[in-house]
Amino acid sequence: MGERKSDIMKRNENIIYSISRKNHVLRRGIHLISGLVVIYYLFPDTFLYLPGKLWLIILLGLVPLLIELIRLRGGLLLFGQRGYEKTNIGSFAWALWASGALMLVLPQQIALPVILIYTVMDPVISEIRLWRKWLVLPVGGFITVILFVLFDYNILLAVYGSLFMVAGEATEIIGKIQFRPELFKIYRTSSFRENLMIPFKTDDNATTQILPGMALGSLYIFYPQWFPEPWFFPFFG
Repeated sequence: MGERKSDIMKRNENIIYSISRKNHVLRRGIHLISGLVVIYYLFPDTFLYLPGKLWLIILLGLVPLLIELIRLRGGLLLFGQRGYEKTNIGSFAWALWASGALMLVLPQQIALPVILIYTVMDPVISEIRLWRKWLVLPVGGFITVILFVLFDYNILLAVYGSLFMVAGEATEIIGKIQFRPELFKIYRTSSFRENLMIPFKTDDNATTQILPGMALGSLYIFYPQWFPEPWFFPFFG
């Protein structure tokens, strides 16, 4: 006797839920391991004949950009990505670009804690949002303050950084970058013009790092004595 329609629907729902759950866990895992980018501080200023900052630009800037250009042009989704990322720059790219930018322009005392706290705080706040949305700001803010204190930030500086990090987690920049064809002396079909349009949605993966990084970096310019000493020093090379 064949399966009843209700049994088939239930089985399909279970399969969809299992795939969705695996993607959810994978995304959380990627968040946690993305903090490994701070091993940059373990390498000398020059590594394999290239400046360390150039390696940052290549590995955290150009490589994700190339992957995204290929992926968007083909309308592809990598395992673990959400549906909207099929036509928008992926969250992994925004996260890597933000981390790379922080390490390029900010001292380690700011970039390292912001990146590592982001990798822990973002998944935690996302889970809190699924449970009780109204707890996101108070609980997320409290957790972030504690994490900054663990990095030897004084309580006032920790609260300051936490406010901007929670604000960054709640901020999204949505838009589209469009290249004008005449800049490249291209006068072809309208479809080619559309191919030059790069849609983007930063979500929290960039802003959660950039906003506190900018806020703390502004303070560091005038009050560097408020910040702790660096934690990582070159080990390789």
